Amino acid sequence: MQSSVYILYTGGTFGMKNTTEGLQPSTWDEIIAYLPAIKNQNYFHYYSEIDFTFDTFEPVVDSSDITPNDWQRIAQSIEKNYDQHDGFIIIHGTDTLAYTSSALSFIFEHLTKPIVLTGAQLPIFHPRTDGIVNLSNAIYIAGYKHFSLPCIPEVCICFNDDVLRGNRAVKTSTNDFEGFSSPNFDNLAHLEQNITINTHLLQKNTNLPLDIKSTFSHRVVNVTVFPGYNPEILIDLVSKGKLEGIVLRTFGAGNLPSGKRWDDLFTTCKENNTIILATTQCPNGKIELGQYALSNVLKNAVVVDGKDITPEAALTKLMWVIGNYPYAERIGMLSRNLRGETS
Repeated sequence: MQSSVYILYTGGTFGMKNTTEGLQPSTWDEIIAYLPAIKNQNYFHYYSEIDFTFDTFEPVVDSSDITPNDWQRIAQSIEKNYDQHDGFIIIHGTDTLAYTSSALSFIFEHLTKPIVLTGAQLPIFHPRTDGIVNLSNAIYIAGYKHFSLPCIPEVCICFNDDVLRGNRAVKTSTNDFEGFSSPNFDNLAHLEQNITINTHLLQKNTNLPLDIKSTFSHRVVNVTVFPGYNPEILIDLVSKGKLEGIVLRTFGAGNLPSGKRWDDLFTTCKENNTIILATTQCPNGKIELGQYALSNVLKNAVVVDGKDITPEAALTKLMWVIGNYPYAERIGMLSRNLRGETS
């Protein structure tokens, strides 16, 4: 069956080249010079019936420089091409790929087509690059019609033969080809000799029109609690109206160092319409407020239980909710499982 796939190259290690100033992003033309089969739109004989549309950020961006404005640019590119394509591939640097995949998952509501993010640990120019395999696998997921595969109507990450839900993935290695993992949720698919797609895990299709909201608040912080931590600086920032949201990464199941200043922080947050999204520092498991006495302080109206959400999804969800909803709706939105980001 004929299929059409839109590929957007944003930058990152996948297309990095050596220069006198170190590794820098290449252009798409330089990349496909190493992939003549893709350039000729005849990537193996199976791909002869897939129409590719290639696009690129101008200029391309190192993933460390990705901003919410770039998330909006990616979303706008997908929206512009949505009706003409069956699936979408975003080639992205690995450092912030999990942030982008989480952000995009919240931007697109009622998604009915796969948006696949991928990249590489070694540049496409390297003789041992993982980029060719990652891109090839991403084409299978985005071009699912041609391969008679089930559609994955989600934002996902395709890396090293794994397909992960985008807002459940975290980067776990800087050099392992595995690269990413999904600590609290099973893989959406495994791309080995036989491709297995776990259809029972996929988000259900609502048949409602695609809805796109792409505003993100910059007035948020991500705070990791450490032994002896005192929230005095947070109290000062909130009291001056500089923060609308705080991701608070607690110990274990939601524990905090003891002290009266936490009550002062929550009071100040209430007075300034600031919300706290509480999460755990542990990669596996979730927070359970009240399980230990030192978590009881978080049972407050301004605190949202983040359950088993990843750090990347927590931050982007908080930024997105604040950016698109009035204060009266924010706690309710943050408490909901919007795109499969929590169990």
